[in-house]
Amino acid sequence: MWHRLKNFVSSFSTYDDLSPDVNMRQQVNQRLQDRPALNSEEWFESFYKSNGISPAIAAFAYTHLAEYSELDFSRVLPSDRLEEDLHWTNVCWFDWDLSLCDDFYHHFKIDISDTLADFNFVTIEEFVSFLNCQCNG
Repeated sequence: MWHRLKNFVSSFSTYDDLSPDVNMRQQVNQRLQDRPALNSEEWFESFYKSNGISPAIAAFAYTHLAEYSELDFSRVLPSDRLEEDLHWTNVCWFDWDLSLCDDFYHHFKIDISDTLADFNFVTIEEFVSFLNCQCNG
């Protein structure tokens, strides 16, 4: 009985450690509110079309990165730094990268699980460029 109770209590502390920081997420979204909101197509046209990023990759990034982080991606800029500006590690679930690999595979039929871990992205633009290269490389 005590063993089960101890496991139950332990699972709550582990859950907190692996959960997103909701307060940080709210702070980041609050800071983003000063920026204009762009839909997915405007985001692509404004930031990625001239850089040779495919519309499908930009739409995928816009939708899925917003889903993993629950940040308002309509206001995220390519120059936003994942950790310093968006606090990515804090605002996402601990396994967001596994979800990304699964979603990317289901959408593009390309497995990025081996290559994703090899990169240390600083900005959203670097991350989107990486995804684009996976489809073109």
